[in-house]
Amino acid sequence: MRKVSLQQIADELNVSRITVSKVINNKEGVSEETRRRVAKKLVEYDYKKINRNILRLAQEAETGTAIVRNNIAVIATEPDFSDFWLKIINGIANEVSSRGYNFVYHFITRDEEVDFTIPKSVVDHSVCGIIVINIYNNSAISALANAGIPTVFYDITPQKYREGINADVVLLEGKRTIRQITASIIRRGRRQLGFIGDITYAKTVADRYRGFELACAENGAVIEPRFCMTASRRGHFYFLDEVREFIGSLTDFPEGFVCANDVIAFTVISCLNERGLSVPRDVAVSGYDNIKASILTASELTTASVETADLGKRLAQQLLRQLESPNECHEVVLIQPKVVYRRSTEF
Repeated sequence: MRKVSLQQIADELNVSRITVSKVINNKEGVSEETRRRVAKKLVEYDYKKINRNILRLAQEAETGTAIVRNNIAVIATEPDFSDFWLKIINGIANEVSSRGYNFVYHFITRDEEVDFTIPKSVVDHSVCGIIVINIYNNSAISALANAGIPTVFYDITPQKYREGINADVVLLEGKRTIRQITASIIRRGRRQLGFIGDITYAKTVADRYRGFELACAENGAVIEPRFCMTASRRGHFYFLDEVREFIGSLTDFPEGFVCANDVIAFTVISCLNERGLSVPRDVAVSGYDNIKASILTASELTTASVETADLGKRLAQQLLRQLESPNECHEVVLIQPKVVYRRSTEF
């Protein structure tokens, strides 16, 4: 498609260049009919600054009627439907429903995440906003962020975080939190530590490992590489058979394991118990998320407490901010969990 200037578009439509600029930037002072005419021409010329509002106006120009869409989609990679994920999703659903929006799901498999195709509802703009959960494929993230629809990601890959994307991102704080947990373990005399969690795929897990490193460096503890599992052959940090295989391969053990989340921590504790080791007497273990499991009761694992229902509500509010103020800058939101010290680290 050949390049076109704003003046050329203005001349073709017999309007001023300022009018075209106002439409592009969603400014006041232009009639709805003119907005639609300009938007249609911008789309025809594949103008480089086309945004979601222009696409909507262009569609209205084609159909001759205003298009009202109030569907919000959650796109997620096959969540395990644990209490953690269900509370997040319910928090989203409750918030968007209370604000007059409909809520729809799009669940995709791991294979579909790798060979990603944008859902039809996004392509045809039958949804007005997207919340993306548990998707860590760079191509999929780029496709969704550039779909021309307001989008919020819950977590993101380290690469896409560094590059920046055309969307809001909500993250759970990890560096300071895990730094605090690790330092507390070291202060109790545990100086040989390991970390378990895939730091290559998620910004939040990379941050948690960085906090672990900082605490060890600051407090004179030793990070033994043989006690650390920081990558997964299968590309995700909670393939628990890999955790079991890793623990099973050890011939000796550190004084503590700092784990990227509670699911990993529970698995590590189970494996240690099978090897005849006691937590916390022989090995201290910490997690992150504050979920419930049958291996340890909620009163036993040191962790970071995440209010999942509130997190879902916050994700929805972040998307609604975009819908209500489309010209606002994108944001990265950092949510701080509360550290909860329990018996697994001898507190």
